[in-house]
Amino acid sequence: MSNTARDIVEYAYDNITKWYLEWVSSQKSPRESYTKMLLDKLHSTPSILELGCGPGVPILKMLLDHGAEVVANDISTKQIEMARARCPGAKLVAGDMAALTFEPESFHGVVSFYTMFHLPRAMLRDMLAKIHGWLKPGGIFVLNLATMDEEEIHGEFLGYGMFWSSYGVDENRELLKETGFEVLQVEVLQAGDGKLAEGDPDFDAEFMWVMAQKKESHM
Repeated sequence: MSNTARDIVEYAYDNITKWYLEWVSSQKSPRESYTKMLLDKLHSTPSILELGCGPGVPILKMLLDHGAEVVANDISTKQIEMARARCPGAKLVAGDMAALTFEPESFHGVVSFYTMFHLPRAMLRDMLAKIHGWLKPGGIFVLNLATMDEEEIHGEFLGYGMFWSSYGVDENRELLKETGFEVLQVEVLQAGDGKLAEGDPDFDAEFMWVMAQKKESHM
């Protein structure tokens, strides 16, 4: 991630820990249902990578409660500390997701919610290609992406400056296919079913929810 974007995102998530925990705990989101779809497709003790774990709830805890072995990453060391307190069973790695390295075919599943659109969109293809490489054949990837076609979005999130970057829906789908994924499901949904109050950070936001699979290798 470019220094400017990374620094903005890291600084914000380091400083909004209390507010973010309250918000993420109360926010209505499809992320639980997509996580359940991933778990339903995998065997009983899958190895899963979560990118953007935040304070460890709700998804990291949900994965651990279902018997998964989880490596979880977040750019914010403060968020990682909160996740460690709530989810001591996970292996937690602080830092820029774009700088992570894992052995090929390390994971049965990858989960990434509200995270990919903090990368400058020029880095999205490489990030998706890395994730594809880290997945075992047949592995499942669930994520959400923004839907705006904007190279740089600078705004405010829970009182701090924030950076987002995004392609449109068609380009996002095409990038997933180009990096080797089979797209199993796509939904474009209004945040909070379009019923959020005007003061909510996701008011009037729209996200693209995706379940994709790394194709099985056939020798």
